[in-house]
Amino acid sequence: MTGRQLVGRGRVVAVLVILLLALGALIYRIVDVQATPDPRILTDVAIPIGEIIVPAPRGTVIDRNGRTIALSLPAATVVANPRVIEDPHGAASALSEVLGIESSELLDKLQGEGAFRYIVRQIDPEVGEQVNDLGINGIKVIAEPRREHPNGDCSALAAVGRVNIDHVGMSGIEETYDEHLSGTPGRVVKEVGVDGTTIPGGLQEVTEPNVGQDIAVTLDRNVQFQAESMLFDVVASAGASSGVALVSLPATGEIVAMANVARGSDGIVNCTRQNLAATWTYEPGSVFKPVTAAAALSSGAVLEHVEIAVPSYLTIWEHRFEDTPTHPDVEWTPTEIVTRSSNIGTIKMAQMTGEERLYQTIRAFGFGSRTALDFKGESKGIVPPLSRWNGLSLPNMAIGQGLAVTPLQMLQVYNTIANDGVRVPLRLIGDGSGPPAEEGPAPVRILSSDMASSLMRMLESVVLSGTGQQAVVEGFSVAGKTGTAWQPCDIGYECVNERNELIGRHHTATFAGIVSNDDGPALVVLVVIDRPKGDVISGGRLAAPAVSDIAEYSLRQLRIPAVFDAGLGERRRAEPATVPTTTTEAPPDSSVTAGAADAGGTRT
Repeated sequence: MTGRQLVGRGRVVAVLVILLLALGALIYRIVDVQATPDPRILTDVAIPIGEIIVPAPRGTVIDRNGRTIALSLPAATVVANPRVIEDPHGAASALSEVLGIESSELLDKLQGEGAFRYIVRQIDPEVGEQVNDLGINGIKVIAEPRREHPNGDCSALAAVGRVNIDHVGMSGIEETYDEHLSGTPGRVVKEVGVDGTTIPGGLQEVTEPNVGQDIAVTLDRNVQFQAESMLFDVVASAGASSGVALVSLPATGEIVAMANVARGSDGIVNCTRQNLAATWTYEPGSVFKPVTAAAALSSGAVLEHVEIAVPSYLTIWEHRFEDTPTHPDVEWTPTEIVTRSSNIGTIKMAQMTGEERLYQTIRAFGFGSRTALDFKGESKGIVPPLSRWNGLSLPNMAIGQGLAVTPLQMLQVYNTIANDGVRVPLRLIGDGSGPPAEEGPAPVRILSSDMASSLMRMLESVVLSGTGQQAVVEGFSVAGKTGTAWQPCDIGYECVNERNELIGRHHTATFAGIVSNDDGPALVVLVVIDRPKGDVISGGRLAAPAVSDIAEYSLRQLRIPAVFDAGLGERRRAEPATVPTTTTEAPPDSSVTAGAADAGGTRT
């Protein structure tokens, strides 16, 4: 091979080596870019993927007659993409005139990083149309559901509850049954450009939402509204701090109205998000005395028409108990004791009954336990166990002191008496409504039918000639009991000011009424007024008239007749709820906390 040929071959080899090296470098660079891409390159060339969550239409809350209590309606939500807004100051000024929001506040949302900002959410659709008409680049109006309440935002606030801005249940039934009501959200996934606009022909994936389910409650929308309105008036006129009104059907345990109102820091009485009926505990006072009478009658220690010696006063553990008005030593039947709301007579019945039987009866009625409603935050009340009782526990608890109860627990007692001695679990959800649930507690017989009838006669006497005469409802028979209790305050049951001077007591007025027609007990109405001021503070003068008014409206609204059955010529009792065929020797164990006497007795 000549020298010229060798040189030529060397050049070819050199070129091949260079090409191979260049190819290797190119391959390395391709692999490097794919494995560890430069973030700046990704920012320039990536195709953003946009995702929009599509809320599922929320189910409607309806009342026992199918009328709407809470529903979701379309509303307008204004959003902005600051990246494409050319004149933020001009846009803020124009939006300010339509939305009624200061332009300085809007300007903060129209500038800065990001491609999505909420300007204002869930406004009236008409206002949204006005925003659209402005034609501002980067401002959009999207549809979003808003929860509405036909009876007003206040009505059934504590029981039904409310949702937050994102349509998530935050309280009451809206929270408890949120999953059932809310359904499953859908979503839209699509390719968008750097300015947030959709790329035509790009990737798009749509998942339809699953609609939430309706839920029916046992409330009557009109009775609920009227009970709230009447309760507002009573609490406001009495200068009270709060009030609760409950209406139920004793045979089924259904709650027809659950009103909760409270006076705010501004002094205005309004609805409250706190479900006082379930979460607030208080000492019930004389409205509790039928529980003591039930224990005494069922134990056989006393008989309905047999007189008991009632002294002018009792001294127990150096504590003096008296009645108001005072009286000499007398002999009264249990009916007269309950009618007069005698503390001494009630304590005597409790002494004849004994601690264990009284305690068992208290627990059997449901005190010391949550009701079947089992609201979030619901209180059990306070019932000291027998092991913690002292010499004053029996006399105090007998007259509704030394234990704490909720309004719902007191309602349950009067439901049980009205329902022929059968305790039926309280209900707020209609039959066949809501998600499948575990089987709830069964009805339980607490008293014999004879004992329940005896208690009904005693309570009817309270309204006919005792402390509850202002609870009368024309055309109906009313049985009930008053209570005017003292509540614990700064020094025992005495309230003091900042100079430690006595300024009075904290009173709570209660009336529980059972309203009957010719078919027997039809309604139970309970009204509790806390911290009334002035001269009218008793259960008989403050709460009883409210019960009468609420009952009268409820009876009309529920179309419950007051017609005497001439064919039978006698009053018939409503059929009680069915109970298991098991028998029990005594009421199950139980417990509660303190209260005071009413117009017919003193709290001591």
